Parts: sequence; structure tokens; C-alpha cells
Amino acid sequence: MHYYMKAIKYLTVLFCLMAILFSCKPKAQQKHTLDPTSKEYFDVKNGSKYIFSEVGDSNVSIEYITSNYVNAQSNPDIENNEILTYDLNAVGQPKISLRVESGGTQYKDRIALITTRNDSNFIGPIIYNLGGNFTTLPGSYDTIERLPTYRISDKVFENVVRIVIFYPVLYREVYFAKNIGLIAKREKNGKLYYARKYFINK
Repeated sequence: MHYYMKAIKYLTVLFCLMAILFSCKPKAQQKHTLDPTSKEYFDVKNGSKYIFSEVGDSNVSIEYITSNYVNAQSNPDIENNEILTYDLNAVGQPKISLRVESGGTQYKDRIALITTRNDSNFIGPIIYNLGGNFTTLPGSYDTIERLPTYRISDKVFENVVRIVIFYPVLYREVYFAKNIGLIAKREKNGKLYYARKYFINK
């Protein structure tokens, strides 16, 4: 009888502990997904290729290839935001990364361009997107505009977002085109590089 009483007490304690643990488990938060326009401009999958040339010097040819593509929900118990990231890699060049995160409670997608050079990360520009309305980071003095068409050297791109950086660290301007991604970057020294050729892996 004494053995059965101990077993009952043990099971009672065990069930109470399990009830407490399950009641403390965080509830999944509302799922937040990226605005379709964010994906139209910034979703570039692994294996996409860009040949960048310098405006005014066609002998310069830099091949970027995308890698490390991830598109998933992050922290379902906390934020449950959709995150999209990938890298643009070229031999002898700094790595360029894109990180796009759904807005969560702010209801704006956040897009960050991150450049890695000599193990140091340079973040910028950062922009926001709300239903196709692209805006810059408040207080940054950066400017942004949507262009139906934009000509760079011998190429004409459609549906372009141009970001001008007020305090340039690496870039003065960067350009993104719908269904292509990064199409141009003007470096701090004034040199403009653009995607002369590209293949976008869908």
C-alpha cells in the first residue's frame, strides 16, 4: 500500500509539472510575410549571375554569383517574421549581402544592404517598404525614388528604385530593378558599376 501511495504522489507531481510546462509554452505569434513588391525587387535565388562593368571602362568585368539563399519564418514564438537573405560574391571583391525582413508589428518590410570587406561589415543603405511605397531610414537624410525606366550606359532598366546615400561610407548610390535585383552601385570615389549582363535564377 505504501508503494502505491508513493507512486500516486509521484505521478501527481509529474502531471502538475507537465501542466505547468505546457501552460508556459509561448503561443505562436501571428505570421508576418513579406510584401509581394519586396520580393519583386529583392528576391534573387542561388545561382543567379551578374556581370558588372564600370561606366566608361568596358574592360572592367566583375562576375557576381548569388549564394546562401534563405527564405523562412524566423522566431515563430516571438516575431514570426519572414526573412529573405542571400549573398553576392565576386573574386577579389567585397561580399554584398541582402537581408529583407517582414515588418511584424510595424507593418513595414525592412531591406538592408550589407557589405563585408576585410571581415568588417558595413550596413547601408537601409530602406523600408510598405505596400510598394519605398522609404528611407528616418533621420538618415538618404533619398529614394521610383523610376519607370533608367538608362545606364548601353542598358535600359525598367521599374527601378534608386537610393542616394547622404553620408556615403562605401556607396553614394545603389539601384535595384524589379525582377533583377541590384543593377548598379556608385562607389564613394564616384565610380559607377552596372549590371551589363545578368541571368536571374527563378
